[in-house]
Amino acid sequence: MTGLMGEEARNNNKVEIRSWVERIDELLDASPRYVTALRSAFVRFQTPPPNAILPTAHLLLALQFLVQKIKDELDAKVGKLCLRPITQDDIDAVLHSDPTINIEHPINIKRFDEMARKVLKHVALERGKRLGFFIVGGILVVHLLKGAVRKIPVIGPTVGTVVNMFIPTTVIGAAAGIAGAMHM
Repeated sequence: MTGLMGEEARNNNKVEIRSWVERIDELLDASPRYVTALRSAFVRFQTPPPNAILPTAHLLLALQFLVQKIKDELDAKVGKLCLRPITQDDIDAVLHSDPTINIEHPINIKRFDEMARKVLKHVALERGKRLGFFIVGGILVVHLLKGAVRKIPVIGPTVGTVVNMFIPTTVIGAAAGIAGAMHM
């Protein structure tokens, strides 16, 4: 019975994960900024109009241009936290994780869109992990600083109590972590 419940839970998680991916795709479909940036990047790097394909050699440049166009439309802080320039390693990681993607042949707009979505999700996930590490680091630094304040002779216990009341570790630490992530 327990094994069956575990199997059911795993299946429910797969559905939930799939729905998040679908939601991200729906957001991208509904975003005029994304659609405009995608078309602009494709048109800029495509072969002359009768073919309307993107040579494989221009994929990295087109994706970098796409990200730059998206970042230009976003607030600078959001762009820095969520996106970074695309590298060949990002493309290789996506190709490795999804062997169904074939970039051996020239790429049409539909395949470019599919590749761009996967690469953007990969980069956003990496940036999210990075931000999480900075937040945890910020909380740790604030916690250590509060401990150091408490150890100051004579005034430490009193000041430490006041600091604990007015400076919540999780809030200030998270804010410090986000600020650190924005500046690095």
